[in-house]
Amino acid sequence: MINLAKLARAIERRLGVPPGDASAKAKRLLDYFGFRTVIIDNAIASEDRKLFYELQDAGLLRSSWETVLLLSGRNWRIFYWEIVEADLDRLLVENRKTGEPLYERLPDEAWGHSPATT
Repeated sequence: MINLAKLARAIERRLGVPPGDASAKAKRLLDYFGFRTVIIDNAIASEDRKLFYELQDAGLLRSSWETVLLLSGRNWRIFYWEIVEADLDRLLVENRKTGEPLYERLPDEAWGHSPATT
C-alpha cells in the first residue's frame, strides 16, 4: 500500500531533498490521489503540475492519455497521472542496495557525450 512514509522516502532518495521537503511533496501528491492510483489531469491545480512533472522525471509517477470520440464527432484527449506502488518499491530497493542515486551509476554513454579527457 502506498502511504505517506513510503512515498516521502522515495521522494527523498530520488530527488535528494531533505526529509521535511520530501514529506511536504508526498502530502501534496497524496492529497490528489487519496486511495486511488490513477487520477485525471484536470484535477490538478496548475501550480502543482510542476511537482507532477518533477516526480515523473524521477520515475515516481507515470502519465498516459486516451482519445475519445465526442457526440459531435470531434476527438477529445484525456490525460491521466498514475502512481505505481511497484515502481516505488523497486526504486527504494535499488537505492538500498547501492546506497547511491541512480544517476551516479549511469555510464558515461547515457549522458549523451564523452567524458572530458585530461
